[in-house]
Amino acid sequence: MKIVAIKQGKRDKTKLVLTLSDGGYVFANFDDAYKYKVGDEIDEAEAEALTAAYTKQKAKKSAAASLAHHSMSRGALEKKLRTKGFSEEDSASVADWFEEKGFVDDRAYAAECAMYYKRHGCGVLRIKEELKRRNIPRELSEEILAEFTSYEDEICALISKKLRGRAFDADMKRKLISYLGSRGYRYDEIRSAFNKMQFDTEDMD
Repeated sequence: MKIVAIKQGKRDKTKLVLTLSDGGYVFANFDDAYKYKVGDEIDEAEAEALTAAYTKQKAKKSAAASLAHHSMSRGALEKKLRTKGFSEEDSASVADWFEEKGFVDDRAYAAECAMYYKRHGCGVLRIKEELKRRNIPRELSEEILAEFTSYEDEICALISKKLRGRAFDADMKRKLISYLGSRGYRYDEIRSAFNKMQFDTEDMD
């Protein structure tokens, strides 16, 4: 195949568009294709290599743009790239590259997310859901959560906020159990907090 025209990308000035004699096009990074000129012959293998390099570089730019807005896990970054139309292979390769360079750190990100939700009154079950939603591997999620030995103080603070001087009767107990459960606290943790606040828990055994 012969190159019949070469144009620079309109939006991306680092992109070159090579028009071929068979009517096809090749998108390439400027650094990879600057050596070509109109009239040069290019075979199918060369064209595919240029396209593959361009696509991977485009995926890197997309990943960088996403990470510039907010941190994310390696799995979330890979998923984001796939939703933008990049192949599974390119998405995984680019996510690996950002992880190797230290721009993606699942452990640090998971710990930050877990602590954020713990500070905002969420229990282990809710935090586990949030980490799963962010594509944190289950093993790492459990390892991070194991470092949080107690949620008792957080639960007691939420109870005090909900009561605001109101009596702790059977109806209020039922509402509190439902509320705290919706925030991801386990039944035994709720009972322990009730005991600490000297509330009746005989019917909770």
